[in-house]
Amino acid sequence: MTQSQAKWLLENLLDRITDRNDGKKELTGVLTEAEQRALEAAVKALGGETAPPVDEEKTGQKIPDEKKGGPIPPAVDPLIEVPELEFDDISPDYRICIDFGTAMSKVTLVHDGERDDGGDIIEVLPLGEIADQDPIDGGPELLISSVYIGNDGKVYFGKSALEVSDQEADEDDTRKRVDNIKRFLSEDGIDDFLAEAFNPTKLDTTFKDILLYYLVYLTWVIGKCVKNLDESYNTALLRRYAMPCFDNGKANEYARLLSDMLGNAYVAVACLEHNGFLNDEMENPFHEGIPLSDLKAVCDAVQSQNHQYSFVNFAITEPLGVASALISEDGKANNLSMVIDIGAGTTDISMFRIRVDPEHDNFVALQIPGATAGFSMAGNYIDRVLTHKVLSLAGVTSQTSNYRRIYNALERNIRRYKEDLFNDRNVDVTLIDGNVVEITLEQVMESSSIQEFQQTLQNTIVEILERVPKHYLENAPRHELAIVLTGGGATLPFAQNVIGRELEVNGVLIRTVPAAPCPKWVEEDYPELIDIFSRIAVSLGGARKSVIQPHGQ
Repeated sequence: MTQSQAKWLLENLLDRITDRNDGKKELTGVLTEAEQRALEAAVKALGGETAPPVDEEKTGQKIPDEKKGGPIPPAVDPLIEVPELEFDDISPDYRICIDFGTAMSKVTLVHDGERDDGGDIIEVLPLGEIADQDPIDGGPELLISSVYIGNDGKVYFGKSALEVSDQEADEDDTRKRVDNIKRFLSEDGIDDFLAEAFNPTKLDTTFKDILLYYLVYLTWVIGKCVKNLDESYNTALLRRYAMPCFDNGKANEYARLLSDMLGNAYVAVACLEHNGFLNDEMENPFHEGIPLSDLKAVCDAVQSQNHQYSFVNFAITEPLGVASALISEDGKANNLSMVIDIGAGTTDISMFRIRVDPEHDNFVALQIPGATAGFSMAGNYIDRVLTHKVLSLAGVTSQTSNYRRIYNALERNIRRYKEDLFNDRNVDVTLIDGNVVEITLEQVMESSSIQEFQQTLQNTIVEILERVPKHYLENAPRHELAIVLTGGGATLPFAQNVIGRELEVNGVLIRTVPAAPCPKWVEEDYPELIDIFSRIAVSLGGARKSVIQPHGQ
C-alpha cells in the first residue's frame, strides 16, 4: 500500500466519525481490511512496529508537496459494487455525437431513415432544459461546462456550479470554479492536482478527475434526454465525440483517453444509481451536489475494472464534423471549402474538397492532406482580453485594495458580459467595489491582443493553403475557397474579415467567399435547426451515418 492510498483511506475513516448523544465520537460502518492496513502503515510511519514499511523508491508514487505530478492509481473502496452491464445489443441504426465544448456542450442524435418520409430523425438533445438552466445561459441545447467543489465537500455541475460558487465567493473570494474543462486537453496540466482554491477538501483530485466527473454528469443528462425522446432507446447507444485538431501523437493519445472516459462515465452513472448515491425521486439529483468522496469512490471503482466499451464509436475533429453536416447525398455541391471553427478553447481549421452530383452518381467528400491546424486562441482568450481591458479602464491594478476579490468576481461573470458586448456592441460592467465600466466592442477589437489573434488566424489560413497540394487550388471551382465559420466566435468581426479576400498562394490566385450560413438540406427538411446550425454543426455532422473520413483513413 502506498502512502497516498493509505492517506486516502484514513481520510475516509475520519469522514465516517460521527458525534454521539453522550458527547463522545464513534466510527460508523465496518472497518475494512484495507483500512486496517492503512492504520498499520500510519503506526509504522510514527515509529511503531505493526506494519511493513512503504517503499516509496520502489513505487515512485509519492505526491509532491506542490500537489503536482502524474496520475496515482486510486485505492478502490471495497464497499462500492460495480454493476455488470451488457453492451452486446447495441443498435447500429441510431447514434449520438458529443461536442464536448470548452464552455458549453452539445449533443445530437440521428436515427437513420426513421422519419415518415424516409429521412433521418434528427434530434438536438435539450441538455440545458433537462439540467434546468436559465434561458440567459443559452439555448436549451447547451449544457454549461463548469464544475465547482463546494465548501461542503460536494461537487456541483453546470448551473449549480455557477450558483454555489457565486454564493461562496461572497464569504471567501479566493475560491475558484473549474471552467473551460476541455482546455486541459489542449494545454499541459491535465494530471496536475487541484490547488486549495479549487478543492477545499483533503481528497487529492486532478483536473483529469474533474473532466471525468463532468462527463458523468453529461452522461446522466444525455440519458434523461434520450429516454424522454423514446423509452425504447437504449441509453448505451453508439456515441462519437468531437475533438480539437491536435497533431497525430496528441490526437491519438486524447482520443483513447476520451473514449475510455466516456465509457467509464456511462458505467459510473449506473454505479451511482446502483449504490444509492443518486436519488431517482429527485428530478435532478445532481442539482444538490454529489459528495466528492462518493463520486471519487465510484469513479475509482469503475476505472479499476479496465473495461472496453463497444458503444463508444470513434473521434472526429471539430471541422470534420462541420463539413459532414454540410453535404447531402440528395443535393448538388461542388466546392473547395475551409471550415474555421472558433470555439471557446481552440480555433480549428481544416480544408475539404466536396463534389456531390446524384444525377451522375458522384459523391466526393475528402479532407485534404496536410490542410489541418489549430491554435489556442479562441473564446477563452477573448474572455481574458476583455477582463484585463475592463480592469485597465477601471484603474484596477494588482496593487489595488481587494484586487483579487475584484478580479475573481469579474472572471466568474465575464462570459455573460462578453455575450452582451457582442450582441449590443457595448456593455456596462459592474465591479464588486461598485465601480461601473462602460466598454465598447471597438475598444476590445482595437486592442493589441485581439490584433494578434486576427493576425494568427490570417497567418494560419495562408500556412494551410501553402501546404495544400497545388492541384487542389488550381482546380478549385470558380477559383473560390468557400469559408465556413462555426462555433461561438463565428460572428467575430475579424473572423468575418477573412471573407472577400483575394490570395495568391504558390502562384495560384484564389478568392475567399462566404459559404451559406446553413446547408440547403437542413433548410428544406429540418427548418427548426436553421437558427442554431452554427452551434450544433459539429455534433450534427458527427452523428450522421456517413461522415467524411480523415485523410489517410
